[in-house]
Formats: sequence, structure tokens, C-alpha cells
Amino acid sequence: MPKPLALFLSVILLALTPHVYATTEAAEAAALAWLEAVDNGEYEQAWEKSSPLLKTPLSPSMLQRVVSLARGDVGSVASRRRIRMSQYTSMPGAPRNDYKEFAFQTRFSDNQRVVEVVTPHLEEGIWRVSGYYVQ
Repeated sequence: MPKPLALFLSVILLALTPHVYATTEAAEAAALAWLEAVDNGEYEQAWEKSSPLLKTPLSPSMLQRVVSLARGDVGSVASRRRIRMSQYTSMPGAPRNDYKEFAFQTRFSDNQRVVEVVTPHLEEGIWRVSGYYVQ
């Protein structure tokens, strides 16, 4: 590769890095705010912060039941840390868009550990949660 082209590509990649980082931070902040609402039993608030992809099939009370079934009786959250982030432009049964999937290692007060996977997607400039499951 010629040096001028390599230099140009390097400059472009370096210029894009802060944007990608900021986008990832915003998506993770949306995921964590959603999880915090769920952790606090504020299912109406979590539902309001959700994408129509999640809101359409679930009412706030159904969201509460789904999360309760997924988590079981594990107590309150003691700690949570991100262990993985993946990016996608499409998800099964969903429109093409910007999706980020965050996996969090979560420890609860009963000392049980689970992996929670939260998927926000960019919707009209706002990151909204469109998926949640526990591995």
C-alpha cells in the first residue's frame, strides 16, 4: 500500500474512533439505565425507556413477569460488570438498524451469578432497549 494512502486511512480511522467510543458509551448508558429501573422494580419506567420492538408485545406488567421468570428469586443486584459488547446492523425479526449487544456478569445478593444480555438499538438518535435475556 502506498504511504500516502496508508496515512490517509490511518487518519480516517483515528478520527472515527472517538465517535465509535461515544456511541458505545451512550448505548451502554441506556442499557444500564434500563437495568437499573428493572433492578429497582420500576417496570413502568423500564418499559417507557424501551424500544417499540420490546413495548409492542409486552405491557409493563408482562415485562415484570418476563424479567422475574428470567432472573428467578435471586435477591437484589450486588454487582454488575460488562464482559462483552457486540455490534450488529440487523437482528432476527427486527428492522436493519444500529444494534449493540452488551453482556453483563451480574452477581445478586444470594451470591448467584448470571449473565444478562441487553440489546439497545439506535432509534431516531436515541438508544432504546429492544431485547433482554439471562443466560
